[in-house]
Amino acid sequence: MARVELDRVNKIYRGRGIEVHAVRDLSLTVEDGEFVAILGPSGCGKTSTLRMIVGLEEITGGEIRFDGRRVNELGPEARNVAMAFETYALYPTFTVFENLAFPLEVRGFERPRIEREVKEIARLLEIEDILGQKPGQLSGGQQQRVSLGRALVREPAVFILDEVMSHIDAHLKFRMLFELKRLHQRLGRTMIYVTHDQVEALALADRVAVMSNAELQQFADRDGLYNRPANRFVADFIGEPPTNFFDARIEQRDGELLLPVPGSSLVFRPDGERRRALERVARAEVVVGIRPQNLALEPVEARGERIEAEVDIFEYLGEMAILALRSGERMFRALASPRRRLEPGTPVALHYRREDVMLFDPATGDFIA
Repeated sequence: MARVELDRVNKIYRGRGIEVHAVRDLSLTVEDGEFVAILGPSGCGKTSTLRMIVGLEEITGGEIRFDGRRVNELGPEARNVAMAFETYALYPTFTVFENLAFPLEVRGFERPRIEREVKEIARLLEIEDILGQKPGQLSGGQQQRVSLGRALVREPAVFILDEVMSHIDAHLKFRMLFELKRLHQRLGRTMIYVTHDQVEALALADRVAVMSNAELQQFADRDGLYNRPANRFVADFIGEPPTNFFDARIEQRDGELLLPVPGSSLVFRPDGERRRALERVARAEVVVGIRPQNLALEPVEARGERIEAEVDIFEYLGEMAILALRSGERMFRALASPRRRLEPGTPVALHYRREDVMLFDPATGDFIA
């Protein structure tokens, strides 16, 4: 196992007079045996970060350490990492069994152990029936599972997994997420998992590093990301459907602090903690964020607050429904029971708790409270 440290790591790609800063001053620590996901949209720098950890990309600046040892100049073979990538990188002339067995053969394992290890991984990934086939005969999802299996069959210090669920169908993906998490708990190995899918990241990881525009936005556990996002980007990227945001004024009426939204009838009331935070920053405007999950058609508690709107779209999804709502010029979303079939134009009251109101700096996007 290994403790992986990134200390002010930078990656700059140069070519034809163009300079692209793909990763900027990234510092984070993956503890020994921890499962960490690096999450972000395409082009945010997450795959470049992973490739630098592996040793496939030269580090422009900063330092990467495994258990306190600098590894900047070491190649992948010297870092004792096992890799599985979105591009499968399977040996085309080998069977699935031979692809899975190869890392064990290189390490000199005896045949009975190789067969036992390969069969166990094949059972885990549900590829037992294709062990005799070659990659060219497989579907994309099957190739992805073989690639994942070749990384898991080893006993490295660090598992590196890059978008390994991208070609697996939704039904199998949820089973794979469960199995991969259980495997991590059983092995206790350090795992670093890169994905653009928040569901995968939140389901698997002990902590998640959220990246955007080549920079780390927040490194926290699920609760921190969801309830205390570092900024508006994290609040928007984490959670489905995305967070509702409103540009609001800050007003005092009859001794109460209110947050009216121009162009609508919406008025939000923050709790004491958020009111005190606004008093400290002393500004006239703020961005209000509230998640669709925190807007309910039924009162949430005796002291809950309410806003009024009109149904624009009722989107039925089986286990739930998403309401697209309108108040004046403002559109936003809420969740509802699928049994409530609401026609466009229906007036509704939405209830929320004051503590579920999030506040962000309108200039920087930083989380206020």
